[in-house]
Amino acid sequence: MALDIQSTLSQIWKKISVEELSSIAAKTLDPGNPTDAGKMWRLPTSHPDPIVLASGIPDDDTIPTNKLIEGLVNGIKKFPVESLTYGGWFGYDECRKAIANRQNRIENIDLNENNIILHNGSSGCLENILNAFIEPNDVVIVESPSYSGTVRCIQGSLAEVVEIPIHSNGINVKEFETLIEKITNEQKRIKFFYTIPDYQNPTGNVAPIEIRESILKICAKNKILIIEDAAYSELYFDQPPPPTYFSLSNGFGVLRMCSFSKVVATGLRLGWIQARDEYIQILTKVRFDMGNSPLIHYALTNFINDNSLDSHVENMRNLYKEKCSIMVNSIRENCGDYIEITPPSGGYFLWLKSYQVKSEQLIKAAAEEGLVFPTGSVFFLDKSQGTYNYRLAFTQPSKKQLQEVGVRLKKAYEKCLD
Repeated sequence: MALDIQSTLSQIWKKISVEELSSIAAKTLDPGNPTDAGKMWRLPTSHPDPIVLASGIPDDDTIPTNKLIEGLVNGIKKFPVESLTYGGWFGYDECRKAIANRQNRIENIDLNENNIILHNGSSGCLENILNAFIEPNDVVIVESPSYSGTVRCIQGSLAEVVEIPIHSNGINVKEFETLIEKITNEQKRIKFFYTIPDYQNPTGNVAPIEIRESILKICAKNKILIIEDAAYSELYFDQPPPPTYFSLSNGFGVLRMCSFSKVVATGLRLGWIQARDEYIQILTKVRFDMGNSPLIHYALTNFINDNSLDSHVENMRNLYKEKCSIMVNSIRENCGDYIEITPPSGGYFLWLKSYQVKSEQLIKAAAEEGLVFPTGSVFFLDKSQGTYNYRLAFTQPSKKQLQEVGVRLKKAYEKCLD
């Protein structure tokens, strides 16, 4: 009997296209690239010692393994029921309180635990924000270039994504105003401006304070909310970045997304939305996942409260400054004639521009030399842009590997120009 049912069902379903049943987002979005999913993206290479500069992953040796193990064990021992049940809309109160107190100190603001919602990394934060505020065909303005995974998530909410070029000193305020006027004249509703103001992915740029202040005023005037992505904000090399959009506005019109992924470990999948009460109330109405793992919340609470996180981040700053310097020096010494290079002052990424060789050609030649990185075009909606740009992530490879980057990159250029 079971075989008869299976035969009947298979005949029916083989005539039905899954495509016709899928959502608009599933029909229209491309599959994305492995980097969007947090995987170690790489081109095929037969090199015995590949150097992968593709993904924004913390240095393996910086992960505070012992502290995390201690926190996980203590969480289960001391709170065996609470740490292993559903997390709820907000997350563990003491963890939220610890985060709020730390952000008050860092940003010179006045938060309490009720201004914090714990989520499954920044991606979970973004999904909650989009669910709460986006309706189909709303417009979201994003920096160009920007992180492709975030752009795809926004498109998946059925919003229209419109790019604003980002320059070495941030976006041009007049261009921003002109773009808003154009979109508004088309009878479209702009709901968000999404920005990574500190050590932007992929460019590494930092928005100056005067740009931040102007953007805040323009967005308020036009009823546009700001999504401030703070994934890299703490990872400065020498001086901290300018005051956050959130602190400058006292949170009015700003939803700030933060994460432990870049400052501790990506696999923790723990981030938070920082917002005023009136926004928090809306956000909790459209959260349906019953929260993320409370065990992770318990494990990180003491890590924050005993200042271990602060010292850990300080060590990361020093290490990444050194790693960035090693790679930049290697590239300058070997490839100075081939590229335009502006070292970042923090974060994870170095954004380069070729003078002669298109990046699509370069990454193939580099893969033959065991050097793996993405082309710049993946960070633009219009894939005809960024054809001479590429992004190098310097955080995970070893110092020895980073010394070798310029040597291998030079060989790749020579192959392309031969």
